[in-house]
Amino acid sequence: GVFLLQLPVQDDIAPVAQVLVYTTAPSREVIADSIKFSVEKCFSNKVDLSFSPSEGLPSSDAHLLLRASPNSLCAVRAVDKSVLLMKPEADLSPSSVYSLLPVKELHDYHHGPDVLLEEPLENCVPLKKIVLNGITYSPVVEVNEEDTYSILKEMGLKVFTNTKVRKPWYCSTENYMPAGGRLPSASIMSGMHGMRTSGKGTEFYATFSTPEELTETVRKYFPETWIWSLVSISSEGNADLDVTIPDTITEWKANVFCTSADTGFGLSPTVSLRAFQPFFVELTLPYSVVRGEAFTLKATVFNYLTTCIRVSVTLAQSAHFLAAPVEKEEESHCLCENGRKTVAWLVTPKSLGQVEFSVSTEALQNQQPCGNTVVETPEKGRKDTVIRQLLVEPEGVEKETTQNSVLCVKG
Repeated sequence: GVFLLQLPVQDDIAPVAQVLVYTTAPSREVIADSIKFSVEKCFSNKVDLSFSPSEGLPSSDAHLLLRASPNSLCAVRAVDKSVLLMKPEADLSPSSVYSLLPVKELHDYHHGPDVLLEEPLENCVPLKKIVLNGITYSPVVEVNEEDTYSILKEMGLKVFTNTKVRKPWYCSTENYMPAGGRLPSASIMSGMHGMRTSGKGTEFYATFSTPEELTETVRKYFPETWIWSLVSISSEGNADLDVTIPDTITEWKANVFCTSADTGFGLSPTVSLRAFQPFFVELTLPYSVVRGEAFTLKATVFNYLTTCIRVSVTLAQSAHFLAAPVEKEEESHCLCENGRKTVAWLVTPKSLGQVEFSVSTEALQNQQPCGNTVVETPEKGRKDTVIRQLLVEPEGVEKETTQNSVLCVKG
């Protein structure tokens, strides 16, 4: 006959569920079968994270929206995309969390870390030939056929019973196997697909706000780790975090994990926020130099507008360094859609410590065309300024001197 079993699949049986079905025949023989299901790696504490808006200008405001079980404590992290590209295994995921489980599924009978136990075989059954109508019939023994005992053993289950869970072994020379030997077992596997256990989560739609008109953007905050905070979830199951987008033109990757006394651990999917402006400048300079050492400071201007613009690039003068253009200095440069222009200076630092470099690029209101293309001036963000610091170390070789003394305390 055929019957249908409905099995509730919850997150507490992830990542693997093993189902055992058995019945006992009137002859006390136990007939069994088993199957494995791969269960989606999910958690009871349903956590969701979203940015509003999902794209913004550097130094503009954004909102981080969290949803989790009421009264959860959550740890929020947002890092530059390049950090995860260099070390993707550091990103927290359901698979990495479930890999920390000491036991995911059981196999065989173990006593201690290296001792494998095996139940002794019962007495063998003699092979008896049957003669019927003058014809002699010999029993056919299937050596590799599984029995209930091998199925239970594969699942790591021990059973105390007076029923027949092991198939008989026969006192025949070719089929004899000493006590303690193991019958070859072939695990019954099935190509079942994993079942989704979590319901459809709450969807969040980012609301885009029109940024205020900026005459000049000054960018000087370029962290690799943006958000690293603990956030408490309210009794309604939500929390809002007001943040300011750093000045790096990049994509920020954020996720959050939460713990709750009621629902336990929860992990959100990784979400993104894109910090971008269509017209900006980037600096290329070393981490440190020696005072008096000349190096090349490069400023690259990017134009992601759909029109051509004329830009000027200037390096602010300072008493802490000397700078001279590498090529002949021009008043303006032509930049069309998806174009870039690099301007370089030969710089020699004169001061020690952190020396500041400020480079500005401005879209000029210039009627001079770029070839045959008419030049347009962007309505917002016409000027972008980047401020970066460079460590200037003293010349020579560092030496250390250690002086010891003994202090005697009286009284």
